[in-house]
Amino acid sequence: MTVLVGFIPTPIGHRALDAALQEAGRTAEPILAVNVLRPRSPQDDPRRASDNDFAYVKEKARSAGIRCEIRTLEAEDVTDALVDVAASEKARLLVIGLRREKAVGRHLMGATSQALLLSAPCDVLTV
Repeated sequence: MTVLVGFIPTPIGHRALDAALQEAGRTAEPILAVNVLRPRSPQDDPRRASDNDFAYVKEKARSAGIRCEIRTLEAEDVTDALVDVAASEKARLLVIGLRREKAVGRHLMGATSQALLLSAPCDVLTV
């Protein structure tokens, strides 16, 4: 089985990656890091992972002794894309980061996070 992580190159994304690596190390499973972008997203989109970001992910996994695959996907709906990958790869766990940028965010989670919790075909770990 696989630990799937929805990766974006932000502090939240790095914390999700760390949690995925920790879980994969505990269970001796590979990770699959997926960077999902909406079509036509600008080059300066902070969610867009660069080659350097992917090199960082691979090095972090390698140094932890964990096999790692990386994918970039374009999709109108991030939830659908991650749910589809989780199902097709038979992921055991999906790891996602939650943003809490505003006070209300501490009480309500984002629509994408909520949809993933309700739709994922596997357990979901939120970081």
